[in-house]
Amino acid sequence: MAILEIDDRHLQVSGVEVNRDTLVFTMADGRRIEAPLWWYPRLEASSSTQRQQWKILPFGDAVGWEEIDEYISAKALIIGGAAPGAVPPAEAAE
Repeated sequence: MAILEIDDRHLQVSGVEVNRDTLVFTMADGRRIEAPLWWYPRLEASSSTQRQQWKILPFGDAVGWEEIDEYISAKALIIGGAAPGAVPPAEAAE
């Protein structure tokens, strides 16, 4: 079994984009990490105004949306995987 080790220096977030379908973190080194918005049900259910009210947290490796109580780390996006309770759109339509 391999263990993914990520140097914290590579986890610094410099910007965030949230659109109708996608969450994107822009990293300080220029990389962009993207995840489907349905992975984060609270963020997906929020208004476009709430989605734009993000804040990079003090260590620089995570982003928070205080009003909707959502906090996502860069490591979570890199590793991948939906938040508890997330339902893929195809399953939600059934």
